[in-house]
Amino acid sequence: MRKSSKDCRADRASVNSRIQAEADAAIKAPPVMSFTATNPAYTYTSLCLDPKRRKPPARKKVQHEAFR
Repeated sequence: MRKSSKDCRADRASVNSRIQAEADAAIKAPPVMSFTATNPAYTYTSLCLDPKRRKPPARKKVQHEAFR
């Protein structure tokens, strides 16, 4: 069965309002604080734009205790 033009407009309006609601929720959400969002691209590689971040930080050596 074919939809009438009124039905098509109503469907389109509901889809647009749902998309707008999702966009509003995304705007109100807190900013992303993941490693990739807060650091430059290619961190710890020779291609990194920040010269200070071309080499990874030194790792601390952890001594593991033997389990008995």
